[in-house]
Amino acid sequence: MKINAKLRKTLNTLSRIIIVAMACWFIYRQVFASGDYALFKQQFGDSLQSAEFLLMLILVILLMPLNWALEAAKWKLLINYIEDISLSDALKSVFTGITFSLFTPNRVGDFLGRIFTLKKANRIKSALLTIAGSISQLLVTLAAGIVAMLFFIPQYIGFSETWQLYLYIGLIIILLFLGTLMIMMFLRAPVITRQLYKLVKPKWRRINLYIIVIERIRRRTLVNILLLSTLRYLIFSGQFYLLLNAFGLHIPYFQALMLISMTYFVMAAIPTIALADLGIRGSVSIYFIGMFFSGSIASSTAILSASTLIWTINLAIPALLGIFFIHRLSFIKKNEPNDL
Repeated sequence: MKINAKLRKTLNTLSRIIIVAMACWFIYRQVFASGDYALFKQQFGDSLQSAEFLLMLILVILLMPLNWALEAAKWKLLINYIEDISLSDALKSVFTGITFSLFTPNRVGDFLGRIFTLKKANRIKSALLTIAGSISQLLVTLAAGIVAMLFFIPQYIGFSETWQLYLYIGLIIILLFLGTLMIMMFLRAPVITRQLYKLVKPKWRRINLYIIVIERIRRRTLVNILLLSTLRYLIFSGQFYLLLNAFGLHIPYFQALMLISMTYFVMAAIPTIALADLGIRGSVSIYFIGMFFSGSIASSTAILSASTLIWTINLAIPALLGIFFIHRLSFIKKNEPNDL
């Protein structure tokens, strides 16, 4: 069905207004209307009196643009296969996606917000490339969680029976095998892809389209995508570590990295929307990181404050910045190119 230019413009404008209104409302509900806000406000206000806290807070804030610039670089590497965009435009699209993701399940709006800012590229193929970038970040999160689990289980759970030790060894072997398999599939290792493609039937159009799109990406590009995802992971986990220290929770770095990796590992497996994300993130963080402090109330409060602040810096602020680029969203276009 063809839509005239005036109606198309009206529908696009209305959609943008709705997204901005919902994003602002969700941020308000999450940060200011939360039951834990008063507690966070008090601890944050007390901590501001410390020069060390201010220094760490500034460093965490400065790392936020770098974090999302790396994500923009990843997306640019992938999307340039079908539309040439600058790093600046890629970063604007990423911020727009964050704004859109606040009220969508599992942040699916993140990649929808990005592809709807593209001017020429086919949206289905753009979505497939964007999903490939998200998968790379998920792979890094899962890999880090698996490595963390190697050390976490013996240290915090232990083995009272011999069979538990065997169960642990079996679990680690399975997880390492699955992790290696997923990475090899992502990098299109010949020994894996040849067998996988044989299983894909010609009538499975969507899967075949994904294979066609991904096959166009050079393996070197996929390796670079994984490296950028790893660097991003080190940055946002480092931000969390800095904020834990800023709130007075001094944990050895590798110990903290293990517990933070377990937190992100479990978070990756929990279906959620960003509205519930902060509450779930806080609960999971308190569970794992709190183990180091034997679950004391003071440590739980500090962990919750650090979790709230990292969410605000890494999601709420970029979402507000994304509002300034929401005008780039175009849900209805004149045409839909089909060339890859």
